[in-house]
Amino acid sequence: MLVLKFGGTSVANAGAIRQLISILQEKNNPKMLVVVSAMSKVTDLLISLYQKAADHDVTYLELLSQLEGKHMEAIEDLVPMSQQIDIKGRIKMIFRELEDVCRGIYLLDELSDGTKARVMAYGERLSSAIVSVAFQHHGLPNALVDSRDFIQTDSNFLNAKVNLKATYALMRENLPQANLIVAPGFIARSVDGKTTVLGRGGSDYTASLYAAALNADLLEIWSDVDGMYTTDPRKAAAAYSIKELSYEEAMELAYFGAKVLYPPTIAPLVAAKIPLVLKNTFNPAHKGTLISANPAPSQQNVKGISCIDHIAVLTISGSGMVGVPGVAMRMFKAVALECINVYFITQSSSEQSITIGLAEAEGEKAAQAITEEFAGDIEQGQLNPVSVETPMSIVAIVGNGMVQQPGIAGKAFSLLGDHHINIRAIAQGATERIISVVLNTNDAHRAVNLLHDRFFVTVPEKPTATLA
Repeated sequence: MLVLKFGGTSVANAGAIRQLISILQEKNNPKMLVVVSAMSKVTDLLISLYQKAADHDVTYLELLSQLEGKHMEAIEDLVPMSQQIDIKGRIKMIFRELEDVCRGIYLLDELSDGTKARVMAYGERLSSAIVSVAFQHHGLPNALVDSRDFIQTDSNFLNAKVNLKATYALMRENLPQANLIVAPGFIARSVDGKTTVLGRGGSDYTASLYAAALNADLLEIWSDVDGMYTTDPRKAAAAYSIKELSYEEAMELAYFGAKVLYPPTIAPLVAAKIPLVLKNTFNPAHKGTLISANPAPSQQNVKGISCIDHIAVLTISGSGMVGVPGVAMRMFKAVALECINVYFITQSSSEQSITIGLAEAEGEKAAQAITEEFAGDIEQGQLNPVSVETPMSIVAIVGNGMVQQPGIAGKAFSLLGDHHINIRAIAQGATERIISVVLNTNDAHRAVNLLHDRFFVTVPEKPTATLA
């Protein structure tokens, strides 16, 4: 069994879908399951759609018409005219349903997370229906399924947590016995039958769930880049595609900003020991990046440098923290109750301060929650007011070769210091696989380039002078 996931750019239009079809036609695997994202930019347009409806902006109808036209255009280019009636009818029915939902938002002046998830799910429902029909008309008979029938989640509608045991059982017992299955990514269903979504980028996770449940031989994730790069090529022109990574290295790089892979994707594959390949739909000859439990040995200690921008850094400090148990627990509980994800944690050895990094958009909300939790301590002078610093970035150096390898951190810190780049905070994972630093965003681009040149760009040695 081979599971393949194609991202938004891979199904963006008829031309991209034809390229996808050519990739499948070259596969010799007798059984395949294909997961597709929404067409490129469609999820963003759907978000704009419900926002306009909620704001009583009647132009949501124009946006709805634009979305319908985009999908109809793909059908007309992919399916013979004589065969278009059925698929166009199905797509029109989906759009009439979507129109009814948006009209409800417009009239009732109500927009819950459940309604947002329901609207966002239409992108994958539409793209998978069109891709399935296109496959049929290009010699690839297939069975189209609705992933909501197989992926069971909690009721956290916009970033739902998957019930793995129930999901795997549904997939193993109820998927059709077809040689080629087409499934929408991103979408799922709660225990009580409501549509949920798996977070932006969740189609990768959908594919890994199918792969793990079906004990696939391989998962391929196809996008518009040649795998995972040594760093973001938009920040360092010298960046290049990495040939092989371990699961752990890939997870760290994905978590710290390598957007070619949605971070939760790896976990189901690790347990099932299923390798993953990141490939480029528009450059299929490129080998991409292989991610597995046992990558080939490499002389490269550092495998990648990632960077997350738009970070807020919050610090609580004060003599009242020293030797007092439970301070960190109270801080993290306050943030967790607001459903805020923490990217970075560091604590002074004197216990006099704790610093966390989180999304800049969540900074004020987190600061308010922490301030309320420690209001009494701050009022009594035991703690200082919560400090918030923006805009900041987190730069992370990742690689299995860093484990028990002295000097990596020293080289990095010396390099940044020599170029007058101030490090606001430092954290190193206990596995020694990652070193992360917090910098002012104005310095982050330069820091990434300097570190990439130091660890990845070979400088030719000057020839040694010889005596005549």
